[in-house]
Amino acid sequence: MTERYEPVLPASVQESFEREKEKAFTLYLDFVVDGSASMYSIYPAVYFTAVHFLECLTKYEVFPRLGITVIRDGDWEEQAEAIAFDDGSLFTQDMTQFLKKLRNIRLFGGGDDGMEAIHTGLAFSLDKFPSPGRNKALLLFSDAYGSTDERDYLDYPLGQAIFFCTDQLSDEDFRFCFVREDGSLDEEASPMFIDIEKILKPLSMDFLENIVKPMKDLMKGVSVGL
Repeated sequence: MTERYEPVLPASVQESFEREKEKAFTLYLDFVVDGSASMYSIYPAVYFTAVHFLECLTKYEVFPRLGITVIRDGDWEEQAEAIAFDDGSLFTQDMTQFLKKLRNIRLFGGGDDGMEAIHTGLAFSLDKFPSPGRNKALLLFSDAYGSTDERDYLDYPLGQAIFFCTDQLSDEDFRFCFVREDGSLDEEASPMFIDIEKILKPLSMDFLENIVKPMKDLMKGVSVGL
């Protein structure tokens, strides 16, 4: 009977392999959340949607790094803020800590004209990402109109973006730049828009699966960068 040969990698080689694997399959996700008082009735559904995304992530061999950016009223001195985690970093691997921070965001204020500093918050979020490749995405949650400070985001190529927002916000011209699987830039791509009111209704599994499909597509090519 022929013995089966199962080579064992040296510990140093195995450790190096694991480090390279983690680097290749690290996925950065930033949750950009409108922090105005009008989000109060919607916020439980926002939290539930975040929980569902994280549950989906556990089905894939990826290493998520999670961040939170809060959009404040355009009249405030600080129109956006990054939530820091316990170790001071802006992204965390700890899903429990992430959900705790997300759950405890203070909702207050808001513009009288129904507009918030959406574009400022998005630019603030994009500037946080440490990785230049395709392995990053953001999710925006807002029930407000965008402010008038429209931005061109071509300096911050992304793998994917999903906006839970109003119809009025989806009509705005968000000039994003996305990275294709071959590493080239797709300057014609746009964020995926979903009516934020839908997440207030009973969430069917079909709806939840549809909103995570773009994230699944991103995960398939997470190791492809610039």
